[in-house]
Amino acid sequence: MKAVQIKEFGDVDVLEEIDTPTPKILKNQVLVKNHAVAIDPYDVKFIQGLAGEADKLPLIPGSSVIGEVIAVGEEVTDFQVGDRVAATRHHQTYAEEVPVGQSAVAKVPAELDDDEHAVAAVIGAATGYQMITDDLDVQAGQKVLIQGGAGSVGSVAIQAALNRGAVVYATAKPADFDYLKSLGDVTPVDYHTAYENDLSDFDAVLDTIGGAVAIQSAKILKQGGKLRNLTSYDDEAMSAFDIDAEHTYLKGKRPNLAALYADMVASKINVKVGEIKPFTVANLRDAHAAARQGSAAGKVVLTF
Repeated sequence: MKAVQIKEFGDVDVLEEIDTPTPKILKNQVLVKNHAVAIDPYDVKFIQGLAGEADKLPLIPGSSVIGEVIAVGEEVTDFQVGDRVAATRHHQTYAEEVPVGQSAVAKVPAELDDDEHAVAAVIGAATGYQMITDDLDVQAGQKVLIQGGAGSVGSVAIQAALNRGAVVYATAKPADFDYLKSLGDVTPVDYHTAYENDLSDFDAVLDTIGGAVAIQSAKILKQGGKLRNLTSYDDEAMSAFDIDAEHTYLKGKRPNLAALYADMVASKINVKVGEIKPFTVANLRDAHAAARQGSAAGKVVLTF
């Protein structure tokens, strides 16, 4: 099969097309004939050498997959050949065929017949959804701030929080305020400002940025308020606040993705897709190069 691998970290030209045997699946895995992948920030940082340097090279990178099940392991009970599924996994998705553990795989509803939007939801959108419905467990009437509201994580977190009846604020640059307002009854906050001096008494903050932003987030929370951080913060500095603060991450399990897909089918969640191009090593390099320069307007998807 065709795949793209890296032998070293570095510039986008470390992405190289290879011919490699079809992966062998474990007894609890399915083999998916890949239809599309999304370009996610983790993949971009990984290839730069900014994440996961302990992973053994060479390897096939990539974290998202949607496609058709073409083989099942002997202990797989929930899927069969022909099922249309999607999942995230740690690497190996920049390939025509991808092995995935059944606990991570979700069936894609027939009503969601757009592979591009379905795969675009697998990581960023699924992370934002999990943060609101699980990690923060946002309740009706709570006041919530989403840091980085215009991104793939933040935009879905906004929608999920609104669906739960929360009062939602979100940081972004002013150029993105109209987009934030298109998501619902959201109060935009200019992230360039010292907003922590004006905002207070929040029940929960989702911090997709980290660093100094985590401290700003802590300052606006009420006593015992929840902060969930996807990147990093200064633990010593954070200890000065009487809040419930944790680093967290996407668990990548089926129930979360299945629930997100159900809300997408019901038009309760919209996932923004940007450029759609064929999966080639040239297009993959271009997508990674563009992502290193800044956030795209919607998730970039490459189709097989």
